[in-house]
Amino acid sequence: MRIAIISEGSEDQAVIQNIFRAFGIDKSDIFLLKPSLQKDASSPDDSTIGTLQGVKNACIGYHGKRYYFERAIQFFDADFVVIHLDTAEIDRQDFDFQRPTRTNNENYCSELRSKVIYLINHWLENNYQNQIFYAIAIEEIEAWCLTIYEQNDSSKSANAKQKLNSILNKKDIKYDFDTISQDFRKIKKLQTFLEHNQSLKDFVESIQEKLAEL
Repeated sequence: MRIAIISEGSEDQAVIQNIFRAFGIDKSDIFLLKPSLQKDASSPDDSTIGTLQGVKNACIGYHGKRYYFERAIQFFDADFVVIHLDTAEIDRQDFDFQRPTRTNNENYCSELRSKVIYLINHWLENNYQNQIFYAIAIEEIEAWCLTIYEQNDSSKSANAKQKLNSILNKKDIKYDFDTISQDFRKIKKLQTFLEHNQSLKDFVESIQEKLAEL
């Protein structure tokens, strides 16, 4: 199986790559579409740029074409495209977005994930749905990484990025996303981390469901 990733940043791609490697997918079969470390004459000007807005633009397309999806499927022969978004800043963009109620709502993470997926499908005009994995990190992908280093519910962390940085400093671990998330590559370990972050669990279970259908 071949996977292509559209994400907010290269750090996010490293984490997502490690998750897919837990399912036996070789790193050579995972293509980093956006942001890309490489750019050729056919690449859009923003191909090396991530950000939430960049992901939105990739989904909406350019001049009537969705270059990144066409490139993934036709050039890389990808079976699936991963679309990653963090939700921390999603209601501060150039589009309307209403978060679900968080107070006393045990389903907040899953409800927010569903709303973001709906938004992405709207950008895509409901194309490619059967070929997409939705990597929706609530509120930041650092919260997924936190599950490796502590057993608390990282979905409730007020500042996952700051907390992760503090833990890594104390352990004298380099802040490199491929390194700090390498335990995701082992399926047994990954399964134990799911209980500490609902959005990570939802993402991994969506992978398992699609793989079961192949």
